[in-house]
Amino acid sequence: MKKLANKKLNGYSIPFAILVFVVVIILSGSITLATYKNNAVINRFFIMEKMDSNAMSALNIMIAHTNDFPYHQTRSLSLFGENMDSVSTYKERWGAFDIIKADASCRGIRRSHSALIGSYRYDSSAVTLFIPDEGKSIALVGNVNITGRCELPQSKFSQPSIEGRNFTGNTNRVNAITSKDRLPKLTSRLSDLKGESLIPEALRNHVVMYNKWTSDTLAVPFLADTTTTLYNNDPILLDRKCLIGKVMIVSERSITIQATTTLSDVICFAPYIHVTQGFSGNCQLYASDSIIIEENCLLKYPSVVGINNDKADNPTALTIKKDCHLDGVAFLHSQSDNGCQNILHIETGATVNGQVYSNRYTEIKGTINGSLYTNKLILRTPSSIYENTIMDANIDLAKLSKNYVGVDIIEEGSSGGVIKWLH
Repeated sequence: MKKLANKKLNGYSIPFAILVFVVVIILSGSITLATYKNNAVINRFFIMEKMDSNAMSALNIMIAHTNDFPYHQTRSLSLFGENMDSVSTYKERWGAFDIIKADASCRGIRRSHSALIGSYRYDSSAVTLFIPDEGKSIALVGNVNITGRCELPQSKFSQPSIEGRNFTGNTNRVNAITSKDRLPKLTSRLSDLKGESLIPEALRNHVVMYNKWTSDTLAVPFLADTTTTLYNNDPILLDRKCLIGKVMIVSERSITIQATTTLSDVICFAPYIHVTQGFSGNCQLYASDSIIIEENCLLKYPSVVGINNDKADNPTALTIKKDCHLDGVAFLHSQSDNGCQNILHIETGATVNGQVYSNRYTEIKGTINGSLYTNKLILRTPSSIYENTIMDANIDLAKLSKNYVGVDIIEEGSSGGVIKWLH
């Protein structure tokens, strides 16, 4: 009986063995499939990381060697001579700045990065104040404080009494050398931002007639292939509008920007631009006649306000009024020689954090945390006008943010950097 029982038990061993074999096969297959999928995920993640790294590396190369990359041309860049390092690059202008793009792809995986870059990076050894040497000293009146390396007339500063006021400020931290007899020319990058070139270029974009635009919001990503231009022959009033990104606003007459309007990264061009009291936003404003920024406005970084005037008989003015803040660049470039009618004016309480340039007159009663290049200084009082005079002003490059990236305004050949990442 015992031998028979053992034989019966052994008879079930074959199906049991088959069952175990099947289970082992299923488990092994599951493990193999899981390992394959895991490796595929790891490989995909590796490729994604590689493409991200390649795109960023390409952008860094473009920033360091920006002149090697022509505008509006797609260029293939091989980073390390490997199969996975080919990157497509593209560069285009955006007003005073550049937009650069890098696109890396491999096995259907694509990664793109884009940035707005400037051509000037903060340099503590740069010039704080430049005034050409025309044989006259710079008169300081009231609470004037200047700090940093300055290029000034050989006779440097004087301290006369004007309008019953004496000098009460501080220039002890000025490192002054004698300047040349001419103001350095404004870089062509800025002097070319004028109607003759800007309007035709803008009208080659996707144009929307402003008087037929019924929406109150327009947002165009910088990765879009084309710019959208809002255009009008007549004056444009921006009231309760929201305009963001790759947008240009062009008027043949004037543009008025109300405090109710939101602007972010857009470019405006008109002969006359008026920013009303209390506006806050970041933008680039270019005019051929005049720009007025009313009180208590905040032009956030990176903003640019500039005048280019090619008419010899047309006086120009750029006025930044009381308690305004501009983070970026302000410039006046005029062919007109109508004396003190061509003026860049920074009023009491106004602050510019960045760079200021005027090839005519500058009247500063506020603060420049950055640099000032000007052909002449002027002070206007109720009773008289004084040339080469500063009253109650502050100019200090050291107070500019060490992370500041702006525009190479006089073609110093300085290095640039990323202003902001774009999406």
